[in-house]
Amino acid sequence: MISRRSFLAAAATLAVTAGALGFAGPASAQEKQVKLQLAWLYNAASAGEIVALKKGYFAEKGLDVEILPGGPNSNTVQETLSGVAQIATTYAPEIMYAANQGLPIRTFGAAFQKAPLTFYSLAESNIKSVADWKGKRVGAGQNAMAQVKAVLDHSGLKFEDITFIQAQVPGLLQDQVDVVASWPTNVAQNAPIIQHPGGYNTQSIWDNGLQFQSNYYIARADLIAADSDMLVKFLEACDKGWAYAADHPEEAVDMVASMSSAIEKDKELASLKVIVKDFIYSDDTREHGFGNISKDRWDTTLQTYAKIGEVKPDLTADSVFDDRILKAAQRTKR
Repeated sequence: MISRRSFLAAAATLAVTAGALGFAGPASAQEKQVKLQLAWLYNAASAGEIVALKKGYFAEKGLDVEILPGGPNSNTVQETLSGVAQIATTYAPEIMYAANQGLPIRTFGAAFQKAPLTFYSLAESNIKSVADWKGKRVGAGQNAMAQVKAVLDHSGLKFEDITFIQAQVPGLLQDQVDVVASWPTNVAQNAPIIQHPGGYNTQSIWDNGLQFQSNYYIARADLIAADSDMLVKFLEACDKGWAYAADHPEEAVDMVASMSSAIEKDKELASLKVIVKDFIYSDDTREHGFGNISKDRWDTTLQTYAKIGEVKPDLTADSVFDDRILKAAQRTKR
């Protein structure tokens, strides 16, 4: 983690030099220390937060932020509850399941305006809608089963109308499944489908009854009440970081790569361009600003999950979302 022990005068001098290089230098020891737990490993999906760190946008707000990588075994809800991190990024199902258990976690913003999860099929299978899944083999991870049930229900089908198989993209290409779940943000993983000579079809959860958002920022409910000023500053810095990543994608990927030697820059750059174009900014952000969350969409999503038996029917948007930070933050409209 970057040292924060320099004197203010030295920090000011270093900041000028660092600004010329595009990376932030040491800042004041008076900064508030904050840990951000990512839901996944360092990659293009966390570019905005990483840029906010590297460009000094958090430091400008008086925050000394440490970004912790997640991964397949990460449970950001539990890590937030236990105090491993004050803020985390996570996905809609984890937030709903936490609320279902009465856990004091709330989201206060969402970097992705819609969840990317999409189902792919090869064109020759002639699967053009979820209704066409009937009698088909549908591949996804075990943790996507609820999403599969929800989109089936939206199209008047039941889980028993399909054969569910745990599979990834190779399963589609090897004729193990007819439909497979993947993320359009993972350009490298989807390349064999996108380049398939016969073409392909897609059905996104967003267009089929599940208008999740994604990469939600979460915190404990008591922290939102007690330290809203810190969270407002955090969100404003992330807003600035994502705007810079959108305008300078190559530089943003360099910053992401500085966090992990495993990053393949060309693949992450392709992914970042898709993320910014299709998921970070939308009609909602043009009207309301970065990180916007819709209470109405939350209510609809919770009702959908209650209908398929995943959560209790009495949960509402207020069970999962606290809008005070979004209302207080100055957010870019683009």
